[in-house]
Amino acid sequence: MAAEPGPPALPGGRILVPGSSRQLAVYGLFPPPPGRHRAAHAGSHVFAAKACEPELLWISFDELCAPGASREDYSFLAAGAELWVIDGVPPPEPSDAGPRAEAWELFAAALAAAAARGTTLFVVGTAPMDWGAASVSADDARLRSALAETARLLAKLKRVESDETVAVEGVSGS
Repeated sequence: MAAEPGPPALPGGRILVPGSSRQLAVYGLFPPPPGRHRAAHAGSHVFAAKACEPELLWISFDELCAPGASREDYSFLAAGAELWVIDGVPPPEPSDAGPRAEAWELFAAALAAAAARGTTLFVVGTAPMDWGAASVSADDARLRSALAETARLLAKLKRVESDETVAVEGVSGS
């Protein structure tokens, strides 16, 4: 019996490091001021979003991946905005275990829900992120699985890892 395929990879967006204002601005993204912060109701969970509008969900990694959210909650969340910005994404470490492994599992679940809905995603981190390499060297099986799934889901997103790269991309429009 063949394994069922997982959700498709995410269709668009970017992985931005270090997530500078210049990088964000090239894509028409500007960090929401505190006055735009909203509660995002999703199933049985309420997320504290930096912006929650029909077209945009802007949320931090720590908020999105806090204990208490479920796959069903992420499905409800994905049914909303067509564009997600997840900022504050830490670089994955093979030593992430316990609560951090759970956060990576929740991140993979949120990405899977977003991919199933065709959501455009911007992942913003402060340091380079290599989920594939971290998954290979992780000792914890849960962590290894979550990071491998994250790597698979984000594999098609283009990486922009400097202001110089974004300047060239912004000019070429690719």
